[in-house]
Amino acid sequence: MASASRVEITSKVLESLKGTPYEASALDVLSGGTANFIYRASLIQPLEDGAQQVAVKHSEDYIATSPDFKLTLSRCRIEEECLKALSAFPIVGKADESDPHNFIVRTPKFYYFDETNNTQIQEYLQNGIDLKMHTLTVESGPDLEITKHQSLQLGKALGRWLKGFHKWAAQQPGLRRAVAANKELQQLKHTINFSWLLDRVKQFPNVLGGAEGIFEEVGKMAAAELEDDNQLQVIHGDFWTGNILLPKARIQEGVDVPMFVIDWEMSQIGKPNLDVGQMLAELYELKLYKDKSAGLLMAQGFMEGYGPVSEEFAFRTAIQVGAHLVSFGMIVPGWGSVEQVEECGRLGRDMITRAWEKDRRWFEESDFAFLFSTTR
Repeated sequence: MASASRVEITSKVLESLKGTPYEASALDVLSGGTANFIYRASLIQPLEDGAQQVAVKHSEDYIATSPDFKLTLSRCRIEEECLKALSAFPIVGKADESDPHNFIVRTPKFYYFDETNNTQIQEYLQNGIDLKMHTLTVESGPDLEITKHQSLQLGKALGRWLKGFHKWAAQQPGLRRAVAANKELQQLKHTINFSWLLDRVKQFPNVLGGAEGIFEEVGKMAAAELEDDNQLQVIHGDFWTGNILLPKARIQEGVDVPMFVIDWEMSQIGKPNLDVGQMLAELYELKLYKDKSAGLLMAQGFMEGYGPVSEEFAFRTAIQVGAHLVSFGMIVPGWGSVEQVEECGRLGRDMITRAWEKDRRWFEESDFAFLFSTTR
């Protein structure tokens, strides 16, 4: 049976909202996201909290941008449970009251889930843009020192939020039970991170050919981690720059900057290094592919905000960074030149290899020295 067209999906969603507090006069397609259909709904009547617009997230049993790729609808329930639980998680603001920048990190308010139609209603961030596109397109300030400070502080805020979430979620048995059921997407995450490593060896033998043996070993290590649920904890599961929203505006001193952590359908039990490593890899790719120094600065701030970690944690995170650079960073369409793709692969290969060998000195002489700067 053929998948419905986007026009048909939009019409179906608009119809399903009729007679609810979220009945809309119009649905505007929002950019971003690959798995779901995302809209801004202009409400006929404001909500009790005054909201006149909401975000609408509709899911089908396939990836929206690739209908032949089937994906479980249980992901909708996972996201609902996460956002409901996170309504009790404290909002993270600035740690230093003397700092002129105030990044306010939180999850969007969850309003409603229509289980029959697999449609969620969430808080809408006015004029929002994801962190990746913000870094690429929103003009930096003219003062480089201010821009540097902003990038470091933004990274710190995200790092503090993630560390706080990891610690808080570890004390939430109900949330753990909910996300532990997300086995299908847990396995998908593992496949993307580690099974794809060997696929890249076949695609780029000149760059990765000599690393196949170590790639196989780290894949076995990561698979073994998943066999003991007692060693795993609640994680976001897809923590990257595309899932952080902030206003599409230059960051200014003295102006609060709301930041939403979105897209919780990949939430699962796993190693926290998956969240940390994916974000670090994506931030660094902004420098590697687009020469955005803010990417490295945000990565440095991110680890500082996350706080002290063990040397073992740092090495495992480095493996995760490397795996993401190789498995995913080398195949983003239009992201960079052939030379840049190969550079990304070499860096990912070296990070995996050096971390596997516990070569701390190599890291301390690299851009990723910050991984070990706060090790206990």
